[in-house]
Amino acid sequence: MLKEIYVKNFAIIDDVNIKFTNGFNILSGETGAGKTLIIEAINLLIGERANLDLIREGQETLLVQGYFDFKYNRTVTRYLLEEKLIKNLDEADDLEITRELNKNGRNRVFINGNFSQVNVLKNLGKLFIDIHGQHEHQYLLDPKNHLKIIDEIGGFKINELKKIFDIAYKNYIESEQELNTLLKKQKQKDEYINDLRMKLNEIENLKLKSGEYEELENEKNILKNYEKIYQYSSECIAILNGNENNDYSLIFNNSKLYKILSDFEKIDRNISKFLPDIEGYKIIIEELDKYLNSFIRDLDFNPGRLEEIQERIFLINEAKRKYNMDIPELLKYAEDLKEQLKGIEDIDYMINEKSKDFKVKKNILLEESVKLDKLRKNISADFEKQIKKEMIDLNFKSICFKVGISFINGEDAEYLDQKIKFTPEGINKCEFLISLNLGEDLKSLAKIASGGEISRIMLALKSILGKSDNIQTMIFDEIDSGIGGQTALIVGEKLYKISVFKQVICITHLPQIASFADNHLFIEKYIDKDKTKIKINTLDEKDKAPEISRMMSGTKQSDLSLMHANELLNQSRLSKKKIREAF
Repeated sequence: MLKEIYVKNFAIIDDVNIKFTNGFNILSGETGAGKTLIIEAINLLIGERANLDLIREGQETLLVQGYFDFKYNRTVTRYLLEEKLIKNLDEADDLEITRELNKNGRNRVFINGNFSQVNVLKNLGKLFIDIHGQHEHQYLLDPKNHLKIIDEIGGFKINELKKIFDIAYKNYIESEQELNTLLKKQKQKDEYINDLRMKLNEIENLKLKSGEYEELENEKNILKNYEKIYQYSSECIAILNGNENNDYSLIFNNSKLYKILSDFEKIDRNISKFLPDIEGYKIIIEELDKYLNSFIRDLDFNPGRLEEIQERIFLINEAKRKYNMDIPELLKYAEDLKEQLKGIEDIDYMINEKSKDFKVKKNILLEESVKLDKLRKNISADFEKQIKKEMIDLNFKSICFKVGISFINGEDAEYLDQKIKFTPEGINKCEFLISLNLGEDLKSLAKIASGGEISRIMLALKSILGKSDNIQTMIFDEIDSGIGGQTALIVGEKLYKISVFKQVICITHLPQIASFADNHLFIEKYIDKDKTKIKINTLDEKDKAPEISRMMSGTKQSDLSLMHANELLNQSRLSKKKIREAF
């Protein structure tokens, strides 16, 4: 729940601290006193978009801080732990969220003192606060959201069934896509096969071999540098063999050196450590001599072979460039082409097998869709009864409410002699229908015109939805639009009932609703040094009656208005006691 909020430099709010309690919190004050600004500040704490115009005139930074207790909200604590926003559950009972907005556009979020992102805050906000205002009216009135509402009411049962449905839908879509791909290939079969064969023949005709390209490049370099190679080889042989007297022969002199050192070693054993390297060197230069003599003997410049090699390298390079592959990749690609050709040639068999698979997947999906449809209709029937009861409590005398669940028309499957369409949400569409007066036809909920009626209908929906979610704090802004008198008293009772199991924060102009407050906050606007400011006072029991009196009469209190205010408060206290005892 929301324990406390601190707001600084927010529109006309200079610096204010507001403490909320469990149960029913009321915000009241004269029109324009800044009540709605408090809700806007709370909106920033749940990741809503920040408007730079809200920064108080003459200030650079706007600050909103909220202190929350989430210790017993498993959904929120699980998210906090997963996102590493808290280390243990003890940190969840006094969690701090800070939102800071600077005129330069810098928007900073801190959760428990740690820098975070707005999207993280927005995801967190969805789990613990539900703000009901005009925007929420639009959400609940829009038929596109009605199926989602039924599923929310369904809770665990519907969620478990939807998990199974989601798997069936995924398998169905994948099977359908695979079948369509095969059918497309079949349609283009001849053209596709010719294309594959052309590519395969082109690669196979090259008769590529692993390592061939490197060998060709080496041979090309040898042939292109024939004269240099002959020169280098001849010079090396001359160095190795020396002149006729072997005066400069590496081979002869190395052998001579080895013989002398061998004799020397018989006298001085320390010479022995040099002998292995001298012998190894002797072997190397003798092998090099043999290689160079053989190489120069077989060396033959062949212009035709050079041209042949260059042509071969050109063809290989063209293939590499065309397919953007090196030789190992081209060899593997050729094998893949063979497999594709084999698959294409067997496409009729594959289509037959995939068609069978698709039929099985469709039947499974239809079966799961029907289960989902039946469960939704059962949930809807119970929901209709609950809504009717809630709305009768809210002073609707001749109410008729219907959840219109039907199939989506399409060509995907047939059920109960009706052609239907599969969607990620099932085979259903849904719309809430209502008749407020006896004898009137059911109409779309979106066509209800009266603001007061819409507010009460929304409250009835919220009363039921609130029991099926984990939201701890419900905020009602302008819930009292268009209502008054006895109906307002009933709305107050209904809001108080919700506050028995959730924290409720409500902005109201109606004394009947305010009289049910557990925590009544009075917002007052005043002028200080030519600047408009607001202050918030928590009303104790003796202060409540004067404020209720002001809300009833709209003028300064009189003995009569104060008497009526006390009567209303006493009546509300009795109603609150009965409600608590019922729970």
